[in-house]
Amino acid sequence: MRLENVTIPTWSTVKAVLLLLLGTGVAAVFADPLVDAVDNFSTATNIPSFFISFVILPLPSSSKIVSALIFASRKKIRTATLTYSEIYGSVTVSNTLSRAVFLGLVYIRDLTWTFSSQVLIILIVCIIMGSISSFRTTFSLWLCILAYALYPLFRLLVFILKYVAGWT
Repeated sequence: MRLENVTIPTWSTVKAVLLLLLGTGVAAVFADPLVDAVDNFSTATNIPSFFISFVILPLPSSSKIVSALIFASRKKIRTATLTYSEIYGSVTVSNTLSRAVFLGLVYIRDLTWTFSSQVLIILIVCIIMGSISSFRTTFSLWLCILAYALYPLFRLLVFILKYVAGWT
């Protein structure tokens, strides 16, 4: 019988809180220059800043993509499931932490909120995919097709809500 090293729970908690505070501090320091860069890129390319922020920017900023591709290249059910779990976990953490920092900045700086339709759509997608994947241990191809189908469908819904219905 092999014994595992057990860390002190209070130290792990303190370390986790300190790392979260450090990450929040780094995000707060780099948030303004990143917003300026996204705004300048949006102006230069005539692409709406929402699409750059929520579609293009997450792709290069996620290191999880490389590990997900390595897992997926093995072409086994177990590794495909690990790939999906890796992506799902990354999206969940990103949505939770990024939105918390973003909402904190909006609140602290008393900024005008104009993203209700986008946030509603993101929340709906997370609830749909989260409820389906919470009760599974392996993931079939139909779930991947559903996830891919939701993306353009909800992009269209954001466009309709924002530009046709005028809801911000």
